[in-house]
Order: sequence, then structure tokens, then C-alpha cells
Amino acid sequence: MKTVLDHTKAHQKYFEELTRIPHGSYHEDQVADFLVHFAQEHHLAYKRDAMHNVLIYKPASVGYEQHEPVLLQAHTDMVCEKNQATDFDFEKEPLQIYIEEGMLKAKGTTLGADDGVGVAYMLALLADDTLSHPPLECVFTVQEEVGLFGAMAIKKEDIHAKRMINLDDGGENLTCMASAGGVNVILSKEALYAPVHGSGYRLNVTGLSGGHSGGEIHKEKGNANKLLARVLYEIMQHHGLQLQKIEGGLKDNAIPREAYALFVSEADKESLQKSVERLAAAICEEYAFSDEGLCITLEEAQVEKALASDDTQALLQLLRVLPDGMRHHSVHLEDLTTASSNLGVVRMEDTIYLNCSIRGAQESFVDDLAQEVEILASAFGFDAKQEARYPAWNFTKDSKLRQTMEQVCQEVLGKELQKISVHGGLECGVFKALEPEMDIVTMGPKMEDIHTPQERLDLESFDRTYSFLRAFITKL
Repeated sequence: MKTVLDHTKAHQKYFEELTRIPHGSYHEDQVADFLVHFAQEHHLAYKRDAMHNVLIYKPASVGYEQHEPVLLQAHTDMVCEKNQATDFDFEKEPLQIYIEEGMLKAKGTTLGADDGVGVAYMLALLADDTLSHPPLECVFTVQEEVGLFGAMAIKKEDIHAKRMINLDDGGENLTCMASAGGVNVILSKEALYAPVHGSGYRLNVTGLSGGHSGGEIHKEKGNANKLLARVLYEIMQHHGLQLQKIEGGLKDNAIPREAYALFVSEADKESLQKSVERLAAAICEEYAFSDEGLCITLEEAQVEKALASDDTQALLQLLRVLPDGMRHHSVHLEDLTTASSNLGVVRMEDTIYLNCSIRGAQESFVDDLAQEVEILASAFGFDAKQEARYPAWNFTKDSKLRQTMEQVCQEVLGKELQKISVHGGLECGVFKALEPEMDIVTMGPKMEDIHTPQERLDLESFDRTYSFLRAFITKL
């Protein structure tokens, strides 16, 4: 089989093998099979649970038998996003990877470097019989991208280490010291359809840059669901409309890049077109720097049923006022968002479904925003429930593991270790709750535009970071 990456480098070899295995969230079973086969092939003890989490244990090398164990951790699921024009089945097809100017990419889809690089690093370490190392506990979790569910299912009795290296990070000479907690607030209401009056139309919002709703929410990127609702509300105010369908976003933790709606209106097409073009021009100017590819278009469509006018109005009013984007930022840590909401998913079939992903550096921030969303839902006749709550990982001032990492970073990379706190939710918080004495650091190579089809991995950084990780392990 023709290969794209350099298979003389174990971490590159295992990453390419991973790209051939479908592994979107909730579909990690084939990767678990692969990991179990790997453990058996290398005569390593392992455990696999019903969720398809896999733990692989490697005894200490000679001379390290008395060292305390180290837990390494990464998640096996990836965000499955593709361009609208891309025909691709994430549940059946291998990713089509290629290299461009030193960056690894996938054709029209996400790459899965988040967190395939961490999986590949652990497999390379486990397969390396030349490495000097303490006892290793490698934890491969599932369903991280949809709520950290796999990590929450790990049992304390299966973990013996009190030192942890999380491999779900980026930046190369960078480590995280704290992360946000969060919850999803799900809003729903039965969709009751009525006879339609008028002509059918489809309104499209495309070309937004999107991104991770934790790491990029502070960049003021456009949310396709919110922009679609803004234009629809304008049409409703000036021309009247009834919605048949509204749909946007695929993942609660990704800023929606595309959305569309089907509706009917009794207004003439020319006046509708002028209204849309006028507002679209203003919106495109607002987002000229963050989303230069933004496109808002109106076209004729076949519409056979639609919500009653009152229900259409209630939905659009709710969408207009739901909080979205950064709410608070740190006054003492630069560029750190401390509370946000992302209207990540909107769907409408028999039920109207809205998913707001809320994050906060403190539980009180999460509770405050969640309550605001619930109050708004109630005011417009929607049910609300909370799902997938996960804990924050709070800063620990004195970390021996971080001190060692700083020394090795300088020795191997010749750079100072950058230390940050992030607004994304990390599995570190779950493991810290599982073992309060856990000393945790994070690391990973340079990646860009994760959770989008523009995702790319810097291959030189991928190599350097693995050298950094190997050297770090030998110091433990």
C-alpha cells in the first residue's frame, strides 16, 4: 500500500495507520480493535471497557523499576467535519491525507490530528524497546469531542499513577496549567406544521471559517446559526415568513461554518432579494477580517409545509437573543476567555432542537450562563435540559512534573516552556477529579484550524515534539 508519511518514524507510521480507520465520536470500536491487537502483538497487558476505552500497561525498563508510574493519555475520537461539496463517509472511508508545504492535511475533511497525534505518540513509546522509562499507563479514551464521556467512565482502580502527561494539546514548547468546565443546554420543542401561503425559498449562510468553540471563541468569528437567524428575522419583520426547516452546525463544540433555512413568504422575490442583499452586505463587512469568505444567498425552493407564523416568530426571536460568543475574559491572564456560549447545532424535523455549549473557568460561570439560556427557553415555550457536564481543571502552583518539563524543553528544543490556561474543556479535569493528587502537564505538536476541513499538522513539529516527549519520559 502506498504511504504518505515516513514509516521509518514510528509516530508517523501509527498516525497514518489511524487515518485509515474510521474513528469519529461514538464510532471508536475499530480503533479499539486496533489497539487491542497492538497490545497483544507487543505482549502488553491491556483492558478494554464497554465504551471502547483502552488502557495499555508497559512495565518499567531496566533501572526504572522503582520509579513512580506515569499516565499518558489521548482520545481516539475525532471531529468529523467536511466541506459542503465534499462527498465523504466518515464511518466507512479512510481519510485522504496529503502533504503541502510541510503540513499534513486531509482532502475536504478534518484530519483528526486532534487527537490522533497523541494516540500515535503513545503507540510509538509502547513499541520502543530502546526507551528508558518508568512504568507506563497509556489511556486511550473515547467520546472526548462530544462531552469527555470516555474519560468519565475510567475506573480509579485501573489507574495507579499520580503523574500524568495529557497529549491533547498543541504548540510544541507549550503546556496547559488549567482548563474550563462546561455543560450543554439542549432546547427542544415539538414542530407543529401548518398550511403554507406564498412562494418557497432557501436561505444559505456559507464560507465562515469556524473553529473550536473553546480555543477560538474569543476571535469573534461568525456563527452561521446566529447569522442565519439574523437574516431570517429581518425578512420576517419586513415581509413575513413561515419556516419549514432550519439547520446548521454539526458539533456542539465547533463554531458553525454553514447553515440554511427553507421558508415561504408572500412577498415578491425581487423585494426579498433586495432585503437579503442589503443585510448580507452589511454583515459581510462586519466580518471582513475574521470571515472573509462569508456568503449569504437566497434562492427559490420547493416548500410544502411550514411552522405556523406564531411558532416561526417564537423560534426566530429565541435564536436572536440566545447568548453566543465570549461573555467574560480574564482581567489578569491575557487572551483567556473565562465564560462563553456557542450555539453549535440547530435542527428541525418533528422536533426543533438547539444545542448551546457553555464553558466557564469556574462552575459559577457555567451555572450563570446555563440559567440564562434556560430562562430564555422558557419564555419562548421551549423545554431545556442540561447534558454532558464536565469539571474544570484548576491551576496548581507547585508542579514537580511541570518543573521537569521546563528543563527538558530547554535541553531538547532550546526554547523556554510556555505555560497557559485554556478555555477548552480537557480530560485533565476528569482525571484530576478521579485522583486529586494527580500532577498533570499537557503537550503536543503545532496544529492549525482543528475541527475544520482546513485542519493541518506541522510535520517537523510532530517530529520535534516526539523527541521532546521521549526525553521527558527518560527524566521521570
